[in-house]
Amino acid sequence: MTAVSDPPSATVVLGGEIDIVTAPAIRRFLMAAISGGDVHVAVDMSGVTFLGAAGIGVLVAAANRAREAGGSLSLLAPSPRVRWLLDVLRLDAVLPAAQRSGGPFAVGSAA
Repeated sequence: MTAVSDPPSATVVLGGEIDIVTAPAIRRFLMAAISGGDVHVAVDMSGVTFLGAAGIGVLVAAANRAREAGGSLSLLAPSPRVRWLLDVLRLDAVLPAAQRSGGPFAVGSAA
């Protein structure tokens, strides 16, 4: 996992599986970014191959924390499967998809 910070915004790049094993580290990373002043967070999901219940919980908690801080959290390039899952769970409003801004993105891993 990597981040490009430009306060009050940050792009966090995740990859691989977001599951019960990787979720705690991702949660700490996202919460630290938000607490550190990056209240507008874009999570690049283009490299995510699996999103489990623990991962969904982390993203919802981070989105809520960002909103409480006056910001937002959005997902960049979620796969069709991830987008479908969020739609079925009716989380598309809580975790909206966003378009890439055209800037460079680092390639990272969730683990």
